[in-house]
Amino acid sequence: MSRTPILPRAILVPALAALASAAMYVGACGHGHDHDHGDTEVLSELADVIFEGGATDEALEALLAADPKDEPSQGTVFDAPEDGATVPGDAAPALTFHVGGAARWTAPGAAPALGFAGARPAASPWAELGALLGPVRAARAHGMPINGRAYFLVFSTAEREGLLRVFTTKLSYTPDAAAWDKLRAAGGPITVSVLNAVFENNRIVQGGGPFTGEPVTFSVEP
Repeated sequence: MSRTPILPRAILVPALAALASAAMYVGACGHGHDHDHGDTEVLSELADVIFEGGATDEALEALLAADPKDEPSQGTVFDAPEDGATVPGDAAPALTFHVGGAARWTAPGAAPALGFAGARPAASPWAELGALLGPVRAARAHGMPINGRAYFLVFSTAEREGLLRVFTTKLSYTPDAAAWDKLRAAGGPITVSVLNAVFENNRIVQGGGPFTGEPVTFSVEP
């Protein structure tokens, strides 16, 4: 009895992905006028936000929809710059901070925020296909769901609130050239506030915030 040869994984997975992508494209074309205007408005409101460290817009939406809590043990405290400091304008400084008393708390049952412990089992071609395509909901979130803490930094001046907004899973942020130019051009003291929460699959866990932190104000040398 002859057997049908099995295609190598390197050929099978891309082939399946191509077929599935074509099917998704046809389906999308068939529903071209069925847009979710609510999602479009939300994404428009977050268009200026800088996402770092795998942070997602879906998690940020959840954070902004919840009422913040003032719990010093869960809020952030800045390590640098110091409050009232004046920083040189020739290079962007690294802003660093920590959580008052729970910097290592993550969502119950969730994998560590910076990776998985131990080796992962080999994935089947179908699992790899799912990772390549993913659900449409995940595509809107611009990445894998957040499991652990994430931080929403808002830079403001007396003249403009929300001058720069950053959502990150890291305990530090260094502005890139464009962001630093925006801050240098502010022309006055800049206050940074941080709102953080603990997430499981982009949703805030029970008792996981969001928590307000201690803001810091600094100025930039001309």
